[in-house]
Amino acid sequence: MVLPKRFNFREIEKKWQRIWEEWRIYRFDKEDKVRPTFSIDTPPPYPSGEFHVGNAFNHAYMDFVARYKRMRGYNVFFPQGWDCHGLPTEVRVERTIGRYKREIPRDEFIALCREYTLKWIEPMKESIKRLGCSIDWTTEYMTMNPDYWRRTQLSFILMYRKGLIYRGYLPIYWCPRCETAIAEAEVEYKMVKRKLYYYNFELENGEPLTIASTRPELLASCIAVAVHPEDKRYFHLIGKKAKVPIYDRWVPIIADEEVDMHFGTGVVMICTYGDKTDVKWQARHRLPVIISINERGIMNEKAGPLKGLIVEEARTRMAQLLEERGLLVKVEDIESSVGTCWRCHTPVEIIPKEQWFVKTRELADRVLEEARKVKWIPSYMRRRLEDWVNSLDW
Repeated sequence: MVLPKRFNFREIEKKWQRIWEEWRIYRFDKEDKVRPTFSIDTPPPYPSGEFHVGNAFNHAYMDFVARYKRMRGYNVFFPQGWDCHGLPTEVRVERTIGRYKREIPRDEFIALCREYTLKWIEPMKESIKRLGCSIDWTTEYMTMNPDYWRRTQLSFILMYRKGLIYRGYLPIYWCPRCETAIAEAEVEYKMVKRKLYYYNFELENGEPLTIASTRPELLASCIAVAVHPEDKRYFHLIGKKAKVPIYDRWVPIIADEEVDMHFGTGVVMICTYGDKTDVKWQARHRLPVIISINERGIMNEKAGPLKGLIVEEARTRMAQLLEERGLLVKVEDIESSVGTCWRCHTPVEIIPKEQWFVKTRELADRVLEEARKVKWIPSYMRRRLEDWVNSLDW
């Protein structure tokens, strides 16, 4: 037997991968009632057309486990799925065709998403096979297929019947670029350099009350001013009123223990909604709601002189208006955390919308209880889950 001088790995690998599939050595046997089943819950990647090194890393260690368990006598269920829905697909299609989805008829855009998704799956599927993963390709699934919809819809109906899902008009995270609601888990926080504006409200006796905020464009949505109940500088103001600059509305001055006495002047304006804390304060003190930003991140008619401006432009314009009226005290550069859309990285807004919600807090104790029964590798990953569950607000 004469061996070739160079090993033709492309030809040899394809040959044996084809043979392994023909021999069905990676098949999951649904009828097997003897061997114990080991199921790998593979997180389906988004079909971007690019199987990057992070994808390869994830598939490699899952494949290690699948092969080990087979050798230990398990009937291994190792499927491959494709997450075809959601923002990544929409954003990628928009960038590919050079148009926003709002500029295209809905049915046409959905058809484009499906067309490009199928196109992008093929090179990724080929890469996974070339990597040598022992996946049972007869169990391949796509989240855009009707059978998958049927299963997710069944899950929704079962949760609804159990009282775990409800519909409500409540503040949610909203991406103005993608024009869609996003889950709290999909908000990525990053530290950025931004301006901290100091400007004056007016007290009932005519004296100024200086407030510091990174979002002066939300003055139209200011519904209250808050101080810490133990802050001796402002204790005498609790229960009184302050006039909102530019808009000349009177709002109550309230006390709340979550006010940071050491940030800015120790006085904050509560807006609907500047951040997650505003959501809690508005609900806790049963304050009114004034929304001055629309779904595309543009100031609406409630914003008065800022109407029609995008958020960044409105912020600059409001600073100019405050300065023109002699109400701008100073501006500082600070570094703070900003919530952004995980897919397009646009700063998110919080606006009230009618949506379906899951009562996550009702499931929290059960999740923590079941997590303690699982052997975690590495062990600290259980702590990460516990921290996430305990951080849920509803």
